[in-house]
Amino acid sequence: MNISKLLAVSFCLLFLQNYLSAQDKLNIKWGKISSEDFKLPDNALIDSNANAVIIADMGYTNFVGNNNGWFSWVFKRKTRIKILNKRGISAATHEIQLYNNEEDREKTDDITGSTYNLEGSNIVETKLSKKEVFEDRLDKNHVDTKFTLPAVKEGSIIEFSYTIKSPFYYNIPSWSFQNIEFPALWSEYEVTIPTTLIYVYLKQGTDAFHVQTLTQSRANYHVTEHAENSLYGKVEEGLNVATTTNVYRWVMKDVPSLNVLRIEKYISTPKNYIDRVEFQLYKVNNGETSHDVTNTWAKANEELLKSESFGQPLRQDNYYMNQDLDAAITGSTDDLMKAKKIYYYVTHNFTCINYNNARIRTTLKEVFKKHSGCVGEINLLLAAMLRQKGIPADPVLLSTREFGTNLASYPIMERLNYVICRIKINGLVYYLDASEPLLGFGNLPANCYNGHARIISETDSGSVFFYADSIKERDNTNVVIINDEKGNPSGGFQTTPGYYKSYSIRESINKETDKAFFKNIQTSYGSDMTIGNTGVDSLDNLEQPVTYHYDFDFKNWKDQDIIYFNPMMSAAYRENPFKSFERRFLVEMPYPPDEMYTFNMEVPKGYSIEEIPKSSKVTLNGTDGFFEYIIQQSASDIQMRCHLKLNKATFSAIEYNTLRDFYGFVVKKESEQIVFKKKK
Repeated sequence: MNISKLLAVSFCLLFLQNYLSAQDKLNIKWGKISSEDFKLPDNALIDSNANAVIIADMGYTNFVGNNNGWFSWVFKRKTRIKILNKRGISAATHEIQLYNNEEDREKTDDITGSTYNLEGSNIVETKLSKKEVFEDRLDKNHVDTKFTLPAVKEGSIIEFSYTIKSPFYYNIPSWSFQNIEFPALWSEYEVTIPTTLIYVYLKQGTDAFHVQTLTQSRANYHVTEHAENSLYGKVEEGLNVATTTNVYRWVMKDVPSLNVLRIEKYISTPKNYIDRVEFQLYKVNNGETSHDVTNTWAKANEELLKSESFGQPLRQDNYYMNQDLDAAITGSTDDLMKAKKIYYYVTHNFTCINYNNARIRTTLKEVFKKHSGCVGEINLLLAAMLRQKGIPADPVLLSTREFGTNLASYPIMERLNYVICRIKINGLVYYLDASEPLLGFGNLPANCYNGHARIISETDSGSVFFYADSIKERDNTNVVIINDEKGNPSGGFQTTPGYYKSYSIRESINKETDKAFFKNIQTSYGSDMTIGNTGVDSLDNLEQPVTYHYDFDFKNWKDQDIIYFNPMMSAAYRENPFKSFERRFLVEMPYPPDEMYTFNMEVPKGYSIEEIPKSSKVTLNGTDGFFEYIIQQSASDIQMRCHLKLNKATFSAIEYNTLRDFYGFVVKKESEQIVFKKKK
């Protein structure tokens, strides 16, 4: 399913846009707060769920000439927020991420901020000091600048502003008109671009613009070039460039927060739905000729292979690995066994400390030495190790579900946060992720099933797609209840969850113990039943699902004239996962469920069957799935089979009501009970 179609995403060339609209302007005096400003207007967005309100959020990007013979962009932001309660105080903390490389870096300055509190009839201003602005180096290419406005409390108004200057003109700063936590009364972004630079932009979201305009102007840019002179060596030459500019202005008004995503189940990430625009350079015109920039995957592939932070280290002779690798692959009889041993050597000996960085932040040798790194470093190291031992291995770039979607048609590198590894052995393809220590060879985390991914290879670069619909996750549960020698009912419960539920069980047991795992199961049953003889099989066989089992005994059955018993036991759906009456967004399950439950029970001695559920079967949208509940009885026993299966993991908002009704039927049916009556 194409998420971009459902989210009304547009992918446009900026120079083709020509929208006309009323030039609405916001009347706001920055840095001047009156007592009237503390009174918010009547607005449906400002209700009991609003913890803070963004009164105004305004961004401006324009260009200036630089000393490298070209352009830099300058981004300025001004924001005013009213804090309504303690839960809204988080709005006072902000981060600015800056990029740098060996040649140049982004800079931020003019960070100013104030908190205004109304004390009686007086307005008290507390300014942000330079000591309250901190820098945190994330890696060799990224620095976080952080600040928190002081003296913030319920009722405060906060204002802050800052400027970023960047020589990296490939990407203009993106702008989010919508906030996940807080509603926004006014959000505006204005971008002024010289016609020598042509960008594409991605517009995402469902809310309409209040203002959307394009106007043209003229600007003069002073550019400094460094040239070689036979007499004086390198000299600087100043050049004034006069050119037409395109001025784009977007405004959204009364934008709701996306807090609804917190209460709706099966949402991959708000990033896929938030109202926003982002940009990437498409073409450059120097006044005489124009040329395309990295706007194809072929060009991106070429640059990534040459990059010291990605593909270039894979082509080196990483000799320092050999001693450890030789020890790791001892006894290998073929390439598949060799690949598995290298894979498990990495998963067992290297720790991933960041799952949102697809590049090498230091060097592979440093990662090898420290035995830790980000996900890009871990899986690029895996690829290098496999290559070092003659196994063809290539990195695969993707974005995880919580990071948002990426485009198959156009490379926007900021949308790609994750790297896995592809190998080919004996005509078979395996995708590997060594960043998760409990993940078996040939399996990927469920959050990697997010659509498009790109193989970065010298020989067969191309797109590959990991869809949640393709995951085959089958749960099998079997329950048997018999009467023991004393006539007391007792039974056995055994379940083999699908691979990803098994992974969660492994994580749970790894963090605590299997005793804690079964203690939670006992707690869920309460005091009416006790479990024992517990066990988990295949816990260490990471390539297979686990199987866990336990025996159970009932208490006080013989003392009751009527017994109500749910044959689904702990496997029943207790509530509908889809509670909202309406839904604006996709339903994105991690995989299509396929749950089989079988139940066999001897009728308790001294009892007869008074009432039993009826068999039934329903389908979902014809071919999207089904639920069947088949039960039959005899004088001495009861057999039941319950099977829920969906054929896809993603449903549109249009399909939501049908899906909700389907699960409503499942919950109702699985709550039905068998009624036993004591014989007289």
